[in-house]
Amino acid sequence: MPELPEVETIRRVLQSRLAGLPLGGYRISKTTFYRAPDLAGASLRGSILKAVKRRGKYLLLEFSKGKPLTLHLGMSGRLTLDGGGKHIRFELRVGGHVLAFNDPRRFGRVGCPLPHLGPEPLSADFTSESLGASLRGRRAPVKALLLDQRVVAGIGNIYATEALHAAGIRPDRRAGSLSGKEASLLCAAIKRVLKLAVRLRGSTLDDEAFLDPLGRSGDARKVLRIYGRKRCPCGQALLRTRRRLAGRTSLYCPDCQR
Repeated sequence: MPELPEVETIRRVLQSRLAGLPLGGYRISKTTFYRAPDLAGASLRGSILKAVKRRGKYLLLEFSKGKPLTLHLGMSGRLTLDGGGKHIRFELRVGGHVLAFNDPRRFGRVGCPLPHLGPEPLSADFTSESLGASLRGRRAPVKALLLDQRVVAGIGNIYATEALHAAGIRPDRRAGSLSGKEASLLCAAIKRVLKLAVRLRGSTLDDEAFLDPLGRSGDARKVLRIYGRKRCPCGQALLRTRRRLAGRTSLYCPDCQR
């Protein structure tokens, strides 16, 4: 599933290519999303796409009239600009462009309500104090809470794994056991890891599940230190936690993470 850096990469492409252009219309296939989009009352035709914004892993298309159109890519969704695709579930015509939502597994959503989300990890609202308060007294594993979008928005398996390694914290540590210093280290690591991944335009892995709307891959995979690796940069073989955390397999280095 695309995480904050990948969704932000998509947002920047769409903002640069489509913002300010008129909406020509949209098409929804009959067998479309896990949750069917409700666009009947949107009154979007004839309006201008003012801006493309992001909240966590959600994209928000803001128009000159009507409500913003919310998109979530789900497990396998991908947006293509003038590129078509084999599993098109939704098309939006903007100016002379066609924005297509491809989703073979159909877990993506268009026109869905925006759920309650925690702070943006790259915003001033996300601090070591706010993170510490979210972890305090919690018995759940720290990684499970990082993946909880109500605690912090936009982090998924890749960047939670990388941030915990950068902070020297095991993913299965009880969240409430982290000291104030460890919460501060983790907060800084999250910001550092995400900023670098955004700068490198997200992570395209072997399956090429993530490509930007123009079909370009991201380079953040090249700087991942343990995700998808067999050994830590220190040379130690990576281990897997004995149980899945928030439904995810978790890697860690027994030497670098405590």
